[in-house]
Amino acid sequence: MGTDRNFVRLSACCWVVTSVTTLCLIFVPRFLPPAPGIDSQAALSANALYMFRVWIALLHPFIALIAAGGVLAVRLRAATGAAICGFTFFALWAGAEGVQQSLILVALNWRWRPLFLAGDESTRAALRPSISGLDAISDSLFFFLLLAFVVANIMYCAATWAGGSALQRVIAVFFALAAALGVLSFATRFGGGVIPAGAMNAAYPLIQPFGRFLTGVWLWTSVPLADPGASDS
Repeated sequence: MGTDRNFVRLSACCWVVTSVTTLCLIFVPRFLPPAPGIDSQAALSANALYMFRVWIALLHPFIALIAAGGVLAVRLRAATGAAICGFTFFALWAGAEGVQQSLILVALNWRWRPLFLAGDESTRAALRPSISGLDAISDSLFFFLLLAFVVANIMYCAATWAGGSALQRVIAVFFALAAALGVLSFATRFGGGVIPAGAMNAAYPLIQPFGRFLTGVWLWTSVPLADPGASDS
């Protein structure tokens, strides 16, 4: 049982780390120079702060998936179906986000943007469709990962709602709020302007970082529940 308990502790730490990576993803872009056009956007590939954010965005879903595994370990016995479904959809979200961010890192920032900056006008003209086309691919992956994210958080809300401490019930509420944020993000990105983007910009920093930190605290205090022989109180 020691291995399970150690894994839950690791997962708890990963939840706390994701609260930090989430803050980085939210606030680092605010310190980047404006990049309204394809030329200024290409120059970002040489910006250390921008590339730091790209790496954080790539690592974030992998850390978050380990974190999600801790919830599965703790709630598997008491809420088998919801816990397994929740982790499965978290895995789909992490996979889609990992692919999306890998394309942004390798194809866009390691290959196309440097070639664009160094090339002549004919080279730039040849690269413009690829660079612009990646936006559509990225949006398609974002569409899929948002759906997976919403379902994952709904399932984890169900898995943590009953049969635990008051803190666990609070965590269930934060999973529900995360699902609501996913719906809000979907509406702001694909809703045709029905909901202004500012709504997401205001809500996301208020909920996600603290919710993930608190989930790490709850998991750490729930280590005994990773033992299949422990009772769910």
